[in-house]
Amino acid sequence: MMRDETRRRLERALLARRLKWMAATTAVVAVVIAGLYWKSLDVMVVATNTVDGTVVFVGPPPGKLKAVLAQSSARVDVKLDDARVAHLLTPREKAPKLGDHVKIADQIHGSGRHTFAWR
Repeated sequence: MMRDETRRRLERALLARRLKWMAATTAVVAVVIAGLYWKSLDVMVVATNTVDGTVVFVGPPPGKLKAVLAQSSARVDVKLDDARVAHLLTPREKAPKLGDHVKIADQIHGSGRHTFAWR
């Protein structure tokens, strides 16, 4: 038989241990949910603006898959009228010439990230 005071201390210690594990599990779950929420914001396009610019570079696509992408795509760098530079991949048949004035889409994502797409 256990004394009443010893039993209460043991129960308190076991309860504290369970609460620590529940707090740790809740924290991990909250971090995972926050990460998934952030990723969903990054995927969602909130606004699309049309911006003007001038083509400053046309060439082969960058990266390790150059041989595969080069058959169908071209890398195009566009100097925008607001002094930013946009790097795009475009279909080879729609690739502009150096110095052409073009319109591209500036996509603003839910997380605030800007991406550019060929129009």
